[in-house]
Amino acid sequence: MLAIPLYQILRPRRVVYTTILVCFYYGISQILSPISLLAQVNRILTTPTSPPPVQNSPPASSQLFFMDALFFKDETNDSLRRVDIFTLVPYQSLQFLKRDTVFIADYIATLTLKDQNGKTVQTIRKERPIKEERIEVTLGATGAYDYLQTTFRVPPGTYTAYAEITDVLSKRSMILQSSFKALTSSGVQFALSSVMYVSSIQQHGNRYTITPYLSEDISALTQDGLYVFFETYNSFGPELDSLDFAYEIIDSTGKQIFLSKRQRRYVAAPREQQILSITLPPQLPIGSYNMRILALRLDTTSTVSERDILAASTRTMRLQWKGLGLLAMLKGDDLMRAIRQMRYVATPQEISLIAGQPTEEERQRRFFEYWQRLDPTPGTLRNEAFEEYYQRIEYANRNFRAISFGDGWMSDMGMVYTIFGPPQFTRDFRRDGRIIWTWVYPQYGREFVFVDYTGFGNDFRLASGMPLERYRYRR
Repeated sequence: MLAIPLYQILRPRRVVYTTILVCFYYGISQILSPISLLAQVNRILTTPTSPPPVQNSPPASSQLFFMDALFFKDETNDSLRRVDIFTLVPYQSLQFLKRDTVFIADYIATLTLKDQNGKTVQTIRKERPIKEERIEVTLGATGAYDYLQTTFRVPPGTYTAYAEITDVLSKRSMILQSSFKALTSSGVQFALSSVMYVSSIQQHGNRYTITPYLSEDISALTQDGLYVFFETYNSFGPELDSLDFAYEIIDSTGKQIFLSKRQRRYVAAPREQQILSITLPPQLPIGSYNMRILALRLDTTSTVSERDILAASTRTMRLQWKGLGLLAMLKGDDLMRAIRQMRYVATPQEISLIAGQPTEEERQRRFFEYWQRLDPTPGTLRNEAFEEYYQRIEYANRNFRAISFGDGWMSDMGMVYTIFGPPQFTRDFRRDGRIIWTWVYPQYGREFVFVDYTGFGNDFRLASGMPLERYRYRR
């Protein structure tokens, strides 16, 4: 099942320690040498009682599952390339049905590789049954997901990978695709594999844990740490001991807008696994880019010419605002949406004042000034209150979309979650065919009761009175 054999990376020269919470942005942890796959999810939301009988329908979402497709040199046949397709399906994207004492779901993953002419090279079909004991897990409250890694072996060439996820209960299908080049190493003395985004690295004795990040939208990682993983393939032998590595950011017009400093790495073995720490320029605008990893001949200069490049590998990336240090860059519809979403922190008069400014520049300035006043650490580059608030909005949109409200942040559950955060614990039961779900916040002396009037887990209404409080950063 495993694709990436062992991470004897970094070596004693440099070890990076970092920890990142990946509940909001899905990733997979792998402990390597040997590798086992771990679910890297933490939530304080727990349920001490047994779940009621329920069937839940998946919420609408802009992305219902995640995929990535990467190529590496095959370990057993130099003429082939190993293509790994990673898929990650959040539980709230599936329909669950109560059976006996557990909730069950089932989906079929159909992974297909096509060549540059559109001809199918290979298709692999896998069925993935899921069992879960707690209702809130099936509804996405804990960020649970099912992860699958599928390996193909193909000749070098240009391919498109298709991942189709079919929910057995709802009969709904979801499709994503990714195009890439599995480069040849024939006649090439030094080459690089595909580039994988990594959100964190941790050391466990002689082993390392990495958390791959299955999305081209890297907004979630710009503050807490971004790394890239790739392999180097060296046919020069021991005479090529080390190389410098750098990364450049290229905009949609092909113009280089950033070039990093060099990082020296050991490359003497025929196959080496590498990790680079990535620091993006702080004022990089929202948009789509290419990140190009460069293997450079050793040099002491800061400049890089094409003659210095021994090999390169390119990966697309996107920056979208998600409350992660990008508040000063919001424009157009994104800015107006963010202003409307201030409902739980600002008064209607304050929102009208910001939204009613005659120019976008003035709206940006007023918006920025408002959040600047709430910044708990004004002497730093981060505004933790802003980040936390819009992280909660984003989470509510993914998990609490109700048929009666539209966007999740506008639902009753979205409102309570945005103001108070995740509850310390919950209780749920069924009465008269309706699900009753209680969220308890002992630290605030508050308890909220939600009733799902449909009985299907997709329209929870607040039945215990509206909160009078507004969002406040409390850490």
